[in-house]
Amino acid sequence: MTQPVQTPSVALPTKRASKVGRPKLGTERERHAHLLAQAMDLLMREGVANTSMARIAAYCGVSTRTLYQHYENKYALLIAAMKHMIEQDALVIGEIGQFRGQSLAQVLTEIGRFILNRVLEPKLLSFFKLSLTEVGLYPEIAREMKAVGPERIFQLLADLFKHYAAQGQLPQVNFIQAAESYCELLIAGPRMKALFGGLPADWDAEAHIAFVVQLFLNGLQGMKDQ
Repeated sequence: MTQPVQTPSVALPTKRASKVGRPKLGTERERHAHLLAQAMDLLMREGVANTSMARIAAYCGVSTRTLYQHYENKYALLIAAMKHMIEQDALVIGEIGQFRGQSLAQVLTEIGRFILNRVLEPKLLSFFKLSLTEVGLYPEIAREMKAVGPERIFQLLADLFKHYAAQGQLPQVNFIQAAESYCELLIAGPRMKALFGGLPADWDAEAHIAFVVQLFLNGLQGMKDQ
């Protein structure tokens, strides 16, 4: 099992920060993945509105021309970078979900630790706060971000719920809606507190995750088949 959440700002060790600059070794795919990770790092810290393609290129150690060869503008780059980031997170969540010999409560607890650590990372909090304003100006970008972001995680959770439902441990319900509800219970309160005023010094992440898992499963298991 992963270690309990110690502080809301500590990320799990499965995510390593990349060094700035283009790697000299590796395949083209690896170099492009590195570029996307670096671009996302910059966009999370400075926001899309405050970042230009030239700024991103300089930060990533490539030419502006190289960026434009792959992406027509910074918004297309943002979507690609977010998709890459979510795919990395999805791999971790998918691996946790493979331990299906455990109870659903145990699996959801492990997934909850990972997700909560991620959304409470300072860079992701900053990006979320900046995006609240920016996506309102570009609704089409907001739709694309949702499709490559939360919906990917929701589908992974929905597939997990289907597995346990097939074993008779859950009713047959709208599993996508159930996944959205679990994430909302897990994330919404802590993230808003962290963004506006900060989490209390005595806030217990483990207790929060345990409460959410129990509340969610008690509610879900009490539902009738749909």
